[in-house]
Amino acid sequence: MKKFVLAAFAASAILAACEQQGPAEEAGEAIDEALGTQEQNPVEEAWDDTTDQVEEWAEETEEAWEEATEENPEDGAPE
Repeated sequence: MKKFVLAAFAASAILAACEQQGPAEEAGEAIDEALGTQEQNPVEEAWDDTTDQVEEWAEETEEAWEEATEENPEDGAPE
């Protein structure tokens, strides 16, 4: 049991150390960001595409609502 606990502790310490960035890695990321050469994670890219599409749909919906309420100003809703 002691060996398992020790192994689990060592594994968590190694993983925690891997997540920390050193000054060289931080500087490299800053340079990549400034030059626009950083690689984008496919998940982040999909998220950006999705949010762009949702924003476009929201604008289209708002425009359609404004047009509809201009046609029927009495109750504010299209018939």
